[in-house]
Amino acid sequence: YEDDALQTAKAAMIVNKFINMDKVKAMINIWGVTAPVVAEAAEKSNTLFFTCAGYIDNKDKPYVFNNYTPTKRISQALIEKLKKMNVKTVAFATDINAVGEAREKYIVEDLRNSGIDVVATERYMLGTVDFRMSIAKMEEKHPDYYIIFVEQPGTKNFIEQHKQIVKKDNLAAIDVFHEMPKKYWNVADGLWFVKSANGTPEFEDKFQKETGLEIQSCVGNSYDNLNLIINAFENASIDADKTLPKNEDVLKQLHGVKNIDGAIGTISVDEDGNIDSLAVIEKMIDGKPVLEEE
Repeated sequence: YEDDALQTAKAAMIVNKFINMDKVKAMINIWGVTAPVVAEAAEKSNTLFFTCAGYIDNKDKPYVFNNYTPTKRISQALIEKLKKMNVKTVAFATDINAVGEAREKYIVEDLRNSGIDVVATERYMLGTVDFRMSIAKMEEKHPDYYIIFVEQPGTKNFIEQHKQIVKKDNLAAIDVFHEMPKKYWNVADGLWFVKSANGTPEFEDKFQKETGLEIQSCVGNSYDNLNLIINAFENASIDADKTLPKNEDVLKQLHGVKNIDGAIGTISVDEDGNIDSLAVIEKMIDGKPVLEEE
């Protein structure tokens, strides 16, 4: 175990140690900031790599697997909700990183294809805390709704500054409301967000009881990643003179996973190594995220 501190240079050093010194057979990381660095090294060395990243290019990389709710699922849930509310125009604000840029590209395209006009887009460096000029600029376009993927520490500030300038509750998010420290959750009271899968209600309840912690993004996904690796090694065939299976036989096991029960629900692995899962809509009520009823 090593902490990459979400720094790509540090992640590169750690991965080199894992592969060349520790001789690991598989690696897991969480979130997308350093995932591309790990993925590149894993593919070159034929080392299994599982991540939970909002975006990673794993096409034609058989050793790279991504367990995160696909952007298309997020788009579907978001568009369905906006259409029920008769929203015609939106402003879209996101962080400048691989995840934010990929989400903006695909979700903005999906919104426009669905007939919802994206009248303004804004991008921020991670760590931005003053959004007032940006919000005022977007408000000049009179969007019906604001959609944000602005991570901490900016989330809380964006919500508060939006309330000050726009003076409406026409703000929604992708994931980031419940990713704020719990003490800030009440800042988002009354606001809804699209939530990526990170654990079934049963898993979340068990996790909280056993750890005393609130479940965060990628927790359930990472449990599933670990179990997928273990099961693949245990079930792959082994040559009589070996103690571990060949990597290609482990890959066959992983790509054969279809409709099994996991911490995030029923999961399958597609041909590109993606683990599919559904997004849901939740609303912050009395400082807690609550699943919206259909």
